[in-house]
Amino acid sequence: MSRLVIFTDLDGTLLDHHTYSAEPARPAWEAAQAAGVPCIFNTSKTRVEVEQLQEKLGLHEPFIVENGAAVWFPGDTDLPLPPDARPTDDLYCKLLSIPRTEILEALNPLRGRFRFRSLSDMAVNELMERTGLERQQAILALQREFSEPLVWMDSEDALKECIEALGALNLRLVRGGRFHHVIGAGDKGQAMSWLLAVYQKAFGGAITSVALGDSENDLNMLAAADVPFLVRSPVHAPPTIPDRPDVCITSHCGPEGWAEAVTSVLEQAGIRHP
Repeated sequence: MSRLVIFTDLDGTLLDHHTYSAEPARPAWEAAQAAGVPCIFNTSKTRVEVEQLQEKLGLHEPFIVENGAAVWFPGDTDLPLPPDARPTDDLYCKLLSIPRTEILEALNPLRGRFRFRSLSDMAVNELMERTGLERQQAILALQREFSEPLVWMDSEDALKECIEALGALNLRLVRGGRFHHVIGAGDKGQAMSWLLAVYQKAFGGAITSVALGDSENDLNMLAAADVPFLVRSPVHAPPTIPDRPDVCITSHCGPEGWAEAVTSVLEQAGIRHP
């Protein structure tokens, strides 16, 4: 196997759906880190959420936020940055979507046609109740820059109409573990492919991309990966990935399933736990 790069969803995949703990996966990500295998977060979470999580887990890698909307690089990265990467708060940002303000403007006319509640309508306490996040984590989750989560309160037929209406505005509506997310034209798969090209340039050799996710908003990332893993969820059935009969579905849920998948890939590459 060529050099590995791991891309992973967070909520429901590396993080437990209910507790948001990643501890069962710690031995696997530490083994990857010790072997020099990058572990890239590709998530619907915000920049500030991911920064805090990386610090907690002892990781220092680029990361993709808000369902593929932007790629953030550490300020001291050795990777070749694109000319349009902009410095922000000791990080560099490659924007792949549009600002949240434009998304909110596009949603305003749709509020009369469809029944939904957006994140911008919610106070911290409501978000805590809906997600189980602690207060500080909920505050970070509200600090979105490039997307808008929705609680869909209308019918499935209305959802299809809303998707068409947003598509006419070059926006997408994707289903996550708890919310539907309105984002720009990009997705997790396109962001992963873009960042893989950066690693290809840096490594100068063949790369095997591994992707792990659990929800519909992960499908583009999983479909674009060399080695896709669907991590089982305790709250919904594994979604179908079209034209990828090789997808592996873990036996366990959440971080236990994540560890199961990553351990198998590392062992195949001759990397074992310390």
